[in-house]
Amino acid sequence: MTRKQWKTTIGINILTILLVLSPFLPGPSFLSRPTNIIFSFAQLGSFIGLLFIPIGLVWTFNQLATEKKKVIPVLLWTVPTITIILSIWGSELAREISRTIAINNADKLITAIEKFRKNNNHYPDDISELKPDYIKNIPDPWIMGISGYYYEKKEDHFKLTFSQNVIMGFNFEVVVYDPTENQRAEGGLEILYETGKEKWKYYIYD
Repeated sequence: MTRKQWKTTIGINILTILLVLSPFLPGPSFLSRPTNIIFSFAQLGSFIGLLFIPIGLVWTFNQLATEKKKVIPVLLWTVPTITIILSIWGSELAREISRTIAINNADKLITAIEKFRKNNNHYPDDISELKPDYIKNIPDPWIMGISGYYYEKKEDHFKLTFSQNVIMGFNFEVVVYDPTENQRAEGGLEILYETGKEKWKYYIYD
């Protein structure tokens, strides 16, 4: 292939990588809906893409003997392969990284909540009560696929949660902060996993 064709092929494959992993990349939370839709379609499309891989490989092999080579045969097997690997296996590693980023970005919010309790002898009914005395703005998880933090006041404590897409929006990961460390897994899979961060745990909602 020509240099231009190589650049086109590499560019399209890089774009594929970014789109598939977009829910787990740093960015504003208002992009959570489109990025999760893209990821879900990528997971669904990866199964369809299996049909194109052998066609692309055969076509690519056959055109090796020709002078004029095309980009499409190469893309027919590289794009589906990348999509399959990232949407099924690569997303797990990406989700671990994005989970850690979102947890770290919640530190200021948790500090503000605890400061509110110290000054008022109770937790806020809503995190909007923290502004502007305890925090200027409610922090964003700064992960494109995470819509934001969800605050829930309890009798003597609170919970702070956020979620990430796992399988086409039907299964998702719920990450929970509880100062009392009494998290409970909801849904069909009642297993809690450690996050590596104190008082934070997560489960897969099925």
